[in-house]
Amino acid sequence: MKYQIFIATLLTLSGLNGQSALKSTYNPTANPPEEAGFGMHKGDWSTEATLLIQTGNAAIRVGVQEIKVRKYIQNDYVFRTRLMATQSKEVTIINQGSGLMQRSITDFTGMIAPGFEKHQHPNGKYTARLSPYWGAELPIGKHGYEYDLTNSKDGQNYYNGGSFNSKVTKAYSVGLNLIYGIDFYVAHGIFIGTEIGYGMVREKYGVSNVTTFDGTYTDKRSIPMGSNSQLNLYFNSGIRFGIVF
Repeated sequence: MKYQIFIATLLTLSGLNGQSALKSTYNPTANPPEEAGFGMHKGDWSTEATLLIQTGNAAIRVGVQEIKVRKYIQNDYVFRTRLMATQSKEVTIINQGSGLMQRSITDFTGMIAPGFEKHQHPNGKYTARLSPYWGAELPIGKHGYEYDLTNSKDGQNYYNGGSFNSKVTKAYSVGLNLIYGIDFYVAHGIFIGTEIGYGMVREKYGVSNVTTFDGTYTDKRSIPMGSNSQLNLYFNSGIRFGIVF
C-alpha cells in the first residue's frame, strides 16, 4: 500500500508540472491529441526510474533498479545516460559444531551507460501516446566483492582465533548494446515503458586479495581472477516510470 501511495503522489505532482509546462506550447483546439502526439520535443529533458517490484515472505518490496536521463537534441534524436548502483551486505552466523563463525559478504556494482536513441512518433488516433525507439549505448561498469570469515584460516573450516578475508579489486566491464524500447504516455509529460537490448561485454574479474591469520602469523597474497568476453541479451525487467520537464 505504501508504494502505491508513493507512486500515485509522484503521478499527481508530475502531472501538474507537465500540464503547466505544456500550456505555452500545446493548444488542444488547434492540435488535437491524436495529431499533436504526447511525446517529447527538441530541447526537452526527461528523467526516469526503473522500479523493480519483488515479492517474498508475504511482503512486497519496491526498489529503484536504475535511473536514466534524456536530452532531446531534435524531435526524434536523443542523448541518454543510464545509471545504476547496487550494494548488498549479508552477515551470517555459522555453527560448525566446533564453534561459531561469522561470515560477512559485501557486493557492489556500479554502472554508467551513455548512448543515443532514434524515436518514431505515430500520429494515429490510437498510437499518438506511443513512442517506440532504437539506439545504442556504451555500458561501463565497476565491481567490488568482499568475503570475510572469523574463526577460520582457510575460508571454510572452523579455526579458533583465525580469520580469513578475500577482497576483489580492479574489476570492471565495458560493452556495447543495441537497444529497442517503447514509451507509453499516460498523460502529457508522464510516461511508462520497457526496453530490451543485445550486445557484447568484456569483463575483467580483477584481483582477489586474500589475507589469512592463524592466531600467530598473517599471510597475504593476490590472485588474478582472469577475464571474459561474451554476448548478452539485456532486458529491463522493471517498470520504467518517467517525467518530462
